[in-house]
Amino acid sequence: MRLRRGWEFCQLGLAFLFNLEGLGGAASAPHLALKAFERHAVKQPIDDFRLIDQSGKSFQLHDLQGKVVVVAFVYTSCSDVCPLITAAVRQVQSHLSQKERENSHLLTVTTDPEIDSPKVLASYAKRYGAELSGWSFLTGKESALKSVWKNFGVGVERKARGLVDHTPLLAIVDRRRVLRFVYIGPSPEAKWVLRDLRSLLTEG
Repeated sequence: MRLRRGWEFCQLGLAFLFNLEGLGGAASAPHLALKAFERHAVKQPIDDFRLIDQSGKSFQLHDLQGKVVVVAFVYTSCSDVCPLITAAVRQVQSHLSQKERENSHLLTVTTDPEIDSPKVLASYAKRYGAELSGWSFLTGKESALKSVWKNFGVGVERKARGLVDHTPLLAIVDRRRVLRFVYIGPSPEAKWVLRDLRSLLTEG
């Protein structure tokens, strides 16, 4: 994804997430402009969805009920923004305690289902040293993915085979399946994601 075009999608994502009428009550909170990303606190219910994971098995968000979920949107042939987002998620995973791992889960959702088959996602996960017991890489039919992208406010535009413009977004969903934090930009900092994840883990 080209960075300049990607920032245009950032604005689209922000406009969607903070449109109060369109989201039925989700509201923005004061945000921190930190280096190459923006952090926002929100409250938006996330619909259940069913996709396919890196092993070719069916995955349903409902199965993670009661866990705090970190969700990142990338595609595997991206050479600029996506590696930074995936690396940040890997850093988060590496700093979680055993108890924190038991009560959280990481998701990577593709924005390019044309290329990102389960096999391709499995290879991508291996490249980043992902521990798959707590991190799922998801693909599926474009129609199913579009619903997920829309629910999280992720704009996606396919420019050519293997070239996709999309909102560079990482998000955290709480135990009740409510979107609570979003980080929009090419380089989210793992320490902020980890801090917010831990704050949600302490909630009842």
